[in-house]
Amino acid sequence: MSHIYKKFVNERAAELVTETERIRNVTVIAHIDHGKTTLTDSLIAASGLLSKEVAGTARLLDYDLIEQQRGITIKASGITILHSMNSQDHLINLIDTPGHIDFSSHVTRGLRLTDGAIIVVDAIEGIMVQTETVTRQAMQEFVQPILFVNKIDRLLRERKLSASKTADEINRVVREFNAMLGKYLDDDLLEKWEVSFSKGSLSVGSALDKWGLDFEILKQKAGGSENPADLVNAFIEILEEINGVYREEKRKDLMNMYPVSRVILDSVVRILPNPIRAQEFRIPSFWEGDIESKEGKSLVACDSKGPCICLVGDVQPDRHASTVSAIRVFSGTLERAKPLINLRTGEEVKSLQIGLSMSKTRVALPTVPAGNLAFITGIKDIAVGDTLVSKKVSEMVSMTELQYPMEPVVTYTVEPKKLSELANIQKPIEEYVKTDPALEFEVNPETGEMLLSGAGELHVEITVEKLTRLGLEVILGTPMVLVREQITANGETCTNDEEDVSKFSVKVLMPTAESLPEELGTIIDKEPNSNCWLIDASRKINPYGEEVEWIKEAFRALIRNGPVNGEKMRKLWVVIEEAQLKYSAPETSWREITQPLLHAIRLSVMSGNPALLEPWIRLEISAPEEHIGTLTSILAKRKGQIIEINSERSLFKIDAEIPVRDSFGLATEIRTATSGWATWGARAGGFRNPNNPSIKFD
Repeated sequence: MSHIYKKFVNERAAELVTETERIRNVTVIAHIDHGKTTLTDSLIAASGLLSKEVAGTARLLDYDLIEQQRGITIKASGITILHSMNSQDHLINLIDTPGHIDFSSHVTRGLRLTDGAIIVVDAIEGIMVQTETVTRQAMQEFVQPILFVNKIDRLLRERKLSASKTADEINRVVREFNAMLGKYLDDDLLEKWEVSFSKGSLSVGSALDKWGLDFEILKQKAGGSENPADLVNAFIEILEEINGVYREEKRKDLMNMYPVSRVILDSVVRILPNPIRAQEFRIPSFWEGDIESKEGKSLVACDSKGPCICLVGDVQPDRHASTVSAIRVFSGTLERAKPLINLRTGEEVKSLQIGLSMSKTRVALPTVPAGNLAFITGIKDIAVGDTLVSKKVSEMVSMTELQYPMEPVVTYTVEPKKLSELANIQKPIEEYVKTDPALEFEVNPETGEMLLSGAGELHVEITVEKLTRLGLEVILGTPMVLVREQITANGETCTNDEEDVSKFSVKVLMPTAESLPEELGTIIDKEPNSNCWLIDASRKINPYGEEVEWIKEAFRALIRNGPVNGEKMRKLWVVIEEAQLKYSAPETSWREITQPLLHAIRLSVMSGNPALLEPWIRLEISAPEEHIGTLTSILAKRKGQIIEINSERSLFKIDAEIPVRDSFGLATEIRTATSGWATWGARAGGFRNPNNPSIKFD
């Protein structure tokens, strides 16, 4: 299909990349199996890029072999489509994302690059745990939502509900969704962003059968009236009509009567902001530079004539071009082969090729202006979250780090299938891990063991499959849970007491939602995924001097090897309050700078009552009543804790928590024990003391 994509871009899409007001950047997000990819097929088919007959079953953006074999989305995939409204074509950059918790980092990355989100909710299951996780991520990124309540056909055909009862069930889902938005938005933004038919931000239907309803259809059925009572009656009439079509086994007629693609894409164009409008309120939320500077004004205005500023949202290895990266051009115009500066590395880089991503096909363009999503190839040492800028603004502030809902919690030993390859696999694995922020890889310096860590067992399993496709055949050992060390109270200010060496006064703090590390002093080093920061409040350390590297070395040594059990530390702000640097020569720096600082930090950490913690996960399981007893027994056997069991619609929901170490194989056991009737989702459940699980840490 690559020739179809190339023709589509060159003949139709290319002329719209400069029409910023007619661009929409959108992520599709949902709980697993709620219908994201099925819906996305219909949106793609509306542009003639996929047959309408196979849309819904083709799962076009799940083109990876592993996705096709397993039937789940494991990565974010993008495509550009068009939609005509009011006699104008609009360019829509669409990103489909995974619903499984292990791959939630892809959701975070997709949301940073886009301005709007289509949130899909199953009408039967309602708001599930991962629905809330991805919605919270969207709100944190100031990404405006529209809601599609999916699988209405199941209410009518499986549950045999009347039209009025079906309307009631839909209304319940919408109320739950808006209540969830209220947790994460202030009152003013909630008033603007809560979803409803009348605002045009709500639609309902069946992604599988390709039909959908929105306010315009209800209004037309009501004879143009916007009276709420008339609209309710119109809605019930249409649902009765649709139910009749199902009874007559003419479901294919529905896609022509009420095409879901028109309903969703009209809402995208009408409700979601274009890049100019979006960047005005989004840029200050993830860029801490001076808004009044030349770069700041260009970013806020999405000015294609300003300095080129891009953000990297995804990186994948490529045999021919080193890497392929997905980016958002926030300012200026990206030009092929024109030098850029990577603000993280300070290195000058050049692209081999740029253009639009069309599923697994890349269509080259000579330039891509601000407001667009694009791909860029050929750049080495590039990572997710990197800011690429034109040379004239190489001193500007980077975009803030992405914050992921999951951190690596499970680790495996890795060894090659053939021992002769032992010396050849470490570097390729290190390079691959750079493409996924939720992965970690290290070699134990004492034993030589190679350790691969990820967000869950499925995440690591998929990673190994991908490594195999890259020619790295490895074997995983037994899974181990990554325990962490964390202070449970703010430490005291402590000073090292050695003679004739540098003097440091250090205080370690527990992070709070009310404060930012930069408010305490100059950031020297950081590890955002674990929320560990090194801060100079003394203002006496030269951030560009050679001494700062030795100070960073001490900080990294501590967070890699905590004082309780030698485990990695999390959520630790190390504040250097006073510093008197003293050393005689670079070769003695370890003894005279690094060791005194380590000593002072450890004293402060120990005064903060550090504890050894293990990760937990929060589960939400939906199943018919007859399987509830089986499920509670499975959880009890695995040391899980039932929080509550609620009856919702025809299903029961179990809200529970379980240690990660007892969750291995849980999905298979649940699926087998309930013959596939149970569905479940998970999110991070924080960390707890293994000896006293009642003590929780987020």
